[in-house]
Amino acid sequence: PAEAGEIIASLYTFLGVDIVKFFVSTLAIALSAGAISAELERGVLSAILPKPLSRFSVYAGKWLGLFGFCVFNLLVWLSVIYCVAVYRSPETSHVAVWKALPYLLFYPAVFVSVGLTYSTFAGFGLAAGLTIITAGIGWSEGIFYSLNNAFQVPLLATLSTVSGYLFPLGRMSRWVSKGLGPLPSFGGASLGDRSPFKDLEAVPADLLYLALFVALLFGAGAMILGRRDV
Repeated sequence: PAEAGEIIASLYTFLGVDIVKFFVSTLAIALSAGAISAELERGVLSAILPKPLSRFSVYAGKWLGLFGFCVFNLLVWLSVIYCVAVYRSPETSHVAVWKALPYLLFYPAVFVSVGLTYSTFAGFGLAAGLTIITAGIGWSEGIFYSLNNAFQVPLLATLSTVSGYLFPLGRMSRWVSKGLGPLPSFGGASLGDRSPFKDLEAVPADLLYLALFVALLFGAGAMILGRRDV
């Protein structure tokens, strides 16, 4: 019973964090996709941009505000997961939820950066759609990887690698999983051994690439807004 309770608590934590990742990413897309173009169309930013306030400052303020709001929501829902996990299984440590927090912050950072960049030249609907399509490219990394494991086609391995670089969704997911720790063993076998991605490890270079990815997107968005006619 104790072993079963530990497994249930761990699965609850993993599934809860996965749900939080999804909703935080969705929130970031919904907020950032219309943050620039939609306000330009309504004339809100048009009244601000001609003033001495630089466009870079406007863009940076937008990014920080959206990122901060998403982080606040992330903290709220992680607190809920932690409290419920402690209530359901007080004998088990759930500190892993907070160990994964630094890596979970990449989700709002990446999705806000992508959505805000698209918002500098596209309306809300198009910017949101482009962000979802871009995320889909990153999601296909796992699909190509699984297909390559099954059929051993070099092209599939290449597509998996390229997809992971175009949108590093897999890198974020692997580091969050590493922060949460391994799933417990049951009957001598770890539940994590059944994962098709168990051979993909989180490496420190992933964190550097994620930081560079966010910085490049931020710079691209700020540059596009700076050159846009208002």
